[in-house]
Formats: sequence, C-alpha cells, structure tokens
Amino acid sequence: MSRILVVDDEAAICFALSEYLRGAGHEPAVAASGRQALERLGQEPFDLVFLDIQMPGMNGLDALTEIGRRWPELPVVIITAQGGMQTTVRAMQLGAHDYITKPIDLGRIGDLLQRLQRDSTAQGQPPTLPAVGGEAREPHSLLGTSPVMQELFKHIGLLTTNDLTVLLQGETGVGKERVARAIHYNSARRDHPFVAVNCAAVPEALLESELFGHERGAFTGASQIQVGKFEAATAGTLLLDEVGELPLGLQAKLLRVLQEREFFRVGGARPLALRARVIAASNQDLAEAVQAGQFRKDLYYRLHVASITIPPLRDRPEDIPELIAHFLQEAARRLSMTPATVAEAALTKLLAYGWPGNVRELENLIHRTCAFARHPVLSWEDVAPHLEASQALSRPDRDPAAAWQDHLRQQVRQHTPGDGDGVEEDGLFRRLVTATERTLLAEALARTGGNQAQAARLLGMQRSSFRKKLAQHGL
Repeated sequence: MSRILVVDDEAAICFALSEYLRGAGHEPAVAASGRQALERLGQEPFDLVFLDIQMPGMNGLDALTEIGRRWPELPVVIITAQGGMQTTVRAMQLGAHDYITKPIDLGRIGDLLQRLQRDSTAQGQPPTLPAVGGEAREPHSLLGTSPVMQELFKHIGLLTTNDLTVLLQGETGVGKERVARAIHYNSARRDHPFVAVNCAAVPEALLESELFGHERGAFTGASQIQVGKFEAATAGTLLLDEVGELPLGLQAKLLRVLQEREFFRVGGARPLALRARVIAASNQDLAEAVQAGQFRKDLYYRLHVASITIPPLRDRPEDIPELIAHFLQEAARRLSMTPATVAEAALTKLLAYGWPGNVRELENLIHRTCAFARHPVLSWEDVAPHLEASQALSRPDRDPAAAWQDHLRQQVRQHTPGDGDGVEEDGLFRRLVTATERTLLAEALARTGGNQAQAARLLGMQRSSFRKKLAQHGL
C-alpha cells in the first residue's frame, strides 16, 4: 500500500482519482490548492503526488518548485487540462516525474503506478507502489495534445536540462528541425545561435568546408577565411540534418570532433574548441544503415546518446484539427486574407487520410487550398484537387514540376465558366496566376524574415520588380 496525495481544486477529480486509488489498494489523501498540499506534505509522509496546474492561489508549477526543493526524492505527476508544449517542458524541467492530461485515463494511471514500481525496484528501493490493474506560436513551438506528443514534450523537457548529444529520427516532414529548435530555445543555450545545415543539400566537395570552415589559400578559390557551421554556432546548438547522407570520410572527421570536442578549419593547423551542442537528425533508420555499411557504427553510438523518434502524423490523428486551425491562421496572415474554416465533411476525410508527407504535407495542403479558395468555408471540393497534387508530390519518383502542372490542369478541368469568365479580373487564369504569385511572395518573405532584398534574391527577381509585385498584391 502507498500513500498518495491528490492535489486539485476540482472536487470531482479528487473523488474519482481517490476512489480508483483506494480500490487499487492505496491510501489516498486530497488537497484543494498548492498551499494545502505543502502543509500536508510537511505534516505526514507520502510516496507520490498527483498535482494539478491551474489552481487558485499557488499554482501547480510553483508548488512543484517548492516540492522539488523540500522533498527532492518525492515523485510528482502533473495532471492537468493544459497539454501544450511549453507547460509540459517547464514541468519536466522543474522535476516532474510524468505528465498526464485531462480527461484522466485511469488505465494510464495504472500503467504509471506499475512503471514507478519497476523503477523503484531497479534502484534497490522498497517497492512502495505495487502493480495495479487497469499559446501566438513561436517558431520553435510544437502543437499536439495526443499521448505520443505528450511523451515527446516530456523528452524535450528532460533534454533541455543537459547538454547530451541528441539523435532525432523520423520520416520526412514530421518536424525534426522544429523539435531541435524546441530543445535549443528551452535550454540555457537559448541566447546563443541555432545553426542548421542540411547535409544532403550541400555538394560533397563543399561539405567539409561548409561544416568546418577553411583558411585563406586552403584550396583554389579560397581567397579569404570562411567560418564553418561548427564555429558559427558558438555556444549555441548545431543541427546536422540528414546526417545519414554524410560521406564515410566526413563521418570519421565528425566522430573525432565529437570525441575530442575540437575541430580544424580546412587547411588550418590550429584546433578550435567545439562549444556548441550537437543535434543530429535523419529520416533514415541509421541502425539499418550501419548494418548495410553505409554509416559508421562508432559514430552511430556517439550520436545515439539520447535518441528521440518523432511520431508520424498518421499515429496522432487527434492532433490534425488543431494543426489545421493553426495552418489556416498562418495562411491567412501570409496571404493577407480573412482566416478560412474547413467544412465538417472535408475535415472527416482529412482525418482519414494517411499523410505520407506528415505535418509538412498538411501545412502545404492548407496553404495551397487557401490560396486558391473563393469561399471562407473550405469544402471537400476545394480541398480534394490540392490533396491529389499533394499525393503526387509525395511520391519519391514524381517530378514536383510535373505534379504542379497536373494540379493546374485539374483546376482547369474542374472549372465551370461563368458569364464573364476569361475577360474579367476574377477569371480562372487571373485567379491562378494571382494565387501563385501571392503564395511565392509570401513564402519568400516568411523564409527571409521579411527582408525584401533577400526574398527577391531567393526568387531570382530584381528588387524593384519584387517591390512592385508586393504592392500589386497588397503585401
């Protein structure tokens, strides 16, 4: 039997959880606020605390801080209606043992108690918990209230309290870079740079110089010193995206950097200290790549100190409505339009779709649909053509340009001409061109943080022409 304190200002929650614990052979007690909880803990011993966050007076996070200071060995499980990333990460940073969202799944409570029992037994402690039966979004924020995302948030929270090398694995489009940014911006390194390099996007001949930099005269054309990504990250975080694409020769050099915590510029003789935290990401199964001889085993183990596998979107369909709502707001902002909504029938079909391109595919689908839509409520007829284009783009053997051409052909085939179509400002041709231009302009501005000169260069346009287009589209 274990003594468990349930802290919540909702009497119904306290009653339901207490009855469950009592029926499982435990001795529960309740407190209606953080202050009451601290008083009870000061008067009598407990083996576990279930702690709500939103309570009058002292909230749960403040109470958690005080519990950690006064009773550091006492496990605390946060149990709340708030399932956002920032709250979860903060709770884990403050020492929470676990994090469960309302409505409470009593089966999950039972699994948690079993896990606590195993942990205490493994640590040689008396098994006091017997087994029982059954926020404007920041660029580094993550969305989702599903159980798999709550687990991800907890892992992020734990990794923000240390400097371990992290390996992020997951399918293309699941948000590996966003997870890396979440770790960085919630850690003590947040005031230093976050630097990302896509190892698959840099030509092999230039990759070593891109990573480590080079000295003047190191090779033909090296007319001046170049600072590499390892050096540019300073005391921040360096993300090596698609690390599985590194050539074997560079894998050996990366291994040495991680082992010795120093590196050399190409052509340099003076070692430079590695001050940054390294996070690696890959959409490959690196363990399989090791077996195939395509990735060094020693480097794999060096990167695999702390590993997170990010769940694909198909494994968390309950998060899709929240993601759609966010992307609708984002599209409205970028396209300077009133936010649209998705009809219930369309939402039902989107929930049933497999999303091979994951969150990135969903985001692109919503943005394209909004760019071409003529009504504030998006029906399945509005969404379907863009989903067909998305399916074509997600096929690895499919040329993106050809898929886009098919998408435009589909728009023409499904269009029913009106009396004035083809000669007026809202004709099909003008709508398609306008929507495409607005999307390109808005995306280029978003990619460059609003810098018009950089956005113009990104699109290969003259700055004056770019500004003229911005004015035409009211951006």
